[in-house]
Amino acid sequence: MTEPTESAGPADRHASWLELFFDLVVVVAVNQLAHLVHGAGHHGPDGLHITTFFALYLAVWLVWTTFTLYSNVVADSVRVRSMFLGMAGIATMAATIPHGMGDRADVFAAAYLITAGIGATSFTRSGQILLSWGAATRNAGLLPWVASFWVHSPWWKLSLWLLGLAMTLWFSVLSGRGDGTELLDRLNQALARRTHNERHRRGRWGRDGPGTTDRPALVLAQVDAAHLGERLGLFVIIVLGEAMLQLVGAWADIEDWSPGGGRGWLLLLAVASGFGLLICLWALNVRHGFAEETRFPPALVLPVHFVAVAAITTVATGLGSAAAAFDGHLAGSTVWLLCAGVSGYLLVITLLTHSTRRWPVSALAVALPLVVAALAGLVPGAVVPAVLFAAAVGQVWNLREALPSDA
Repeated sequence: MTEPTESAGPADRHASWLELFFDLVVVVAVNQLAHLVHGAGHHGPDGLHITTFFALYLAVWLVWTTFTLYSNVVADSVRVRSMFLGMAGIATMAATIPHGMGDRADVFAAAYLITAGIGATSFTRSGQILLSWGAATRNAGLLPWVASFWVHSPWWKLSLWLLGLAMTLWFSVLSGRGDGTELLDRLNQALARRTHNERHRRGRWGRDGPGTTDRPALVLAQVDAAHLGERLGLFVIIVLGEAMLQLVGAWADIEDWSPGGGRGWLLLLAVASGFGLLICLWALNVRHGFAEETRFPPALVLPVHFVAVAAITTVATGLGSAAAAFDGHLAGSTVWLLCAGVSGYLLVITLLTHSTRRWPVSALAVALPLVVAALAGLVPGAVVPAVLFAAAVGQVWNLREALPSDA
């Protein structure tokens, strides 16, 4: 049986000032990522921009999880320099995002490789290894990223990146299963052989010193479940803030707020329903999502967390577009990203609750946004967030008696 990798930890431990400062760079990255799926004028984002959005988002998120788990495990022993280097790496990745797969794509790939390496190295220097999320200490999907430097086609380069990300996720999920003791023994044996070889080379060349001493054996890292839940919840708050920024920004750019011809009422409907939708998403997260101690292992909760935050980010851009085109029609790709984001988020929350009561209501709440997307060309843009708000309200009501996430 795998040794436990989760621990409740100190009851009063919360995100440190350093961790909160580190998360500020994620605010910048999410903002840049949201602009990738804005589209130009009345046209929604094309296939390349949508695929690039998810690939780059996943890469940024994977780096963030490495440093989040590192600070979670080592607690007060965290290396401040490593955290600042991680911030610099994510900031570099964020700065290249507006160019998508253009002339700075290789800079993004280099920043990803270097920053992921810094995070993994910092982890292993602590003498601990995390088997419940292998990417934090042993990223198995870096080789396709290296190969992408010799590929110039945007789609082929992006395909290599996606392959590498898929390998990383696959390895991370599988590494949390099975007997971790056997894998830990193999890693320690490899570490002992490396130390022996280094000592032999130094003695052969007449050198000796601190570098020849035995390295301490690796131990299994213990994840503080309450602290991890808080950090995941803070990320959700960040993307909800981005959604609010997109909604208010689009509202502020509209010059005429007068109710003439019913336009003012449609604008009010778009803004009010968008605001209400965000409140519902927040409420579902606080009670059933990622706000408190997680009862799931990292190999399960982390992939689900990415689906949730990516979904909210697509909702963010969609709400901004709906407010801007409140009396017109939303672009096809924009409305599908918005509606699929709401549907995906409601599905994630439903699965996390493990609630089977009134399952037809849950199924209706998840399916309704997709129906709206199919019919969006027949109604004004303001109607779309209104129906999505109704679906979210229905799920809040439906899950009101479900157990909270830390029950």
